[in-house]
Amino acid sequence: MRLGFSLVEVLVALSVASVAVAATAHSGWSILLARHRSDVEHSATLVAERAMESLLARDPNQFRIANSSNVATDAEGEFAVHTVVEGGSRDNLWHLSIVVTPPRGGSPVRLHTLRRCRWSVR
Repeated sequence: MRLGFSLVEVLVALSVASVAVAATAHSGWSILLARHRSDVEHSATLVAERAMESLLARDPNQFRIANSSNVATDAEGEFAVHTVVEGGSRDNLWHLSIVVTPPRGGSPVRLHTLRRCRWSVR
């Protein structure tokens, strides 16, 4: 009877262990990337909400048809903000739209709402 492991057994054990470590490292990297993407999308959502709140705080009777773009800077970078104010489906409605595109090509965040004003203002 001999004691210990053969060289083949040690190599097989090391290869199984290295595959397990590589899979764990890949999972960790995927988690970090997903977390960063989530942080950027959250920041884009906050920028879009702030832009929409500033539109909603205005008097709807003072709205004019507009299509503008600007840049908002946040902790995650510079976000492209596209604002559209257009006439709604009825004479006393305005359609407000905000599209915020995160830096480095993330998915855009879109917010839309309708705002009512007095009749025959537009």
